[in-house]
Amino acid sequence: MRIAIASDEAGHEAKERLAARLTAAGHEVADVAPKVENNSRSDYAEQVALAVLRHDAERGVIVSSRAVGASVAANRVPGVRAALCSDAYSAHVGAKAEGMNVLVLALHSLEDELAQEIVDAYLGATLAPVEVIGGLPPRRLQKVFSHIKENVARDLTVSELAEVVGMSQYYFSKLFKMSTGTTPHQYVMRQRVERAQEYLRETRTPLAEVATQVGFETQSHFTSVFRRLVGVTPKHYREMYQAPTHGSVVVIDEQKSATAA
Repeated sequence: MRIAIASDEAGHEAKERLAARLTAAGHEVADVAPKVENNSRSDYAEQVALAVLRHDAERGVIVSSRAVGASVAANRVPGVRAALCSDAYSAHVGAKAEGMNVLVLALHSLEDELAQEIVDAYLGATLAPVEVIGGLPPRRLQKVFSHIKENVARDLTVSELAEVVGMSQYYFSKLFKMSTGTTPHQYVMRQRVERAQEYLRETRTPLAEVATQVGFETQSHFTSVFRRLVGVTPKHYREMYQAPTHGSVVVIDEQKSATAA
């Protein structure tokens, strides 16, 4: 099963252990909000919900020290049914009877064994259909998601996205927000930042080039949007995930030597 998982900073270690167990059990697990220091925002919950909405994942799991807030944030995304569960029975019934497609676990009240028991019960239940009232029809919505993903590096206007599904700009914008809980522009910005996070974690491409590759005209605009959505600058984000090069170490050592002298 494809599972989207995320946590706040406090729940990071518990999330990592749970993700490892799920992967070992044969599930495909995607961490949609890798750890960002000092980021207390609820964006991680929204990212799990959006992954489920886009069908990037079949189910979502959130581990949080602020579980009620995470549930509220995830449920703002239409088509998502998120609930806080503290026992296996509730998790099983929630999925089977209520169509709960995002499971929220409270960090303060869970031990690893109990968390695994709850998650197993949740994943073992056949998910009840979730009816989405209003918004774009699922096929049209997925068509827009695919178009954005394939063209995120270039300028994407609301008019162009509306043309993809054959609608007027006004009507499309209204239905898109009903379907996703966000405007087309906000969604595109989020997708650009997610693509940039991949580059920053996996490559040493210069920041200015990363900005261009994900569709930003200037590095300053890229930095501003990235910091607003992620909580840190692109440079800091990269430093958190990549070890410094040997050249960087030499410079630091030389500075320390100069100071000592």
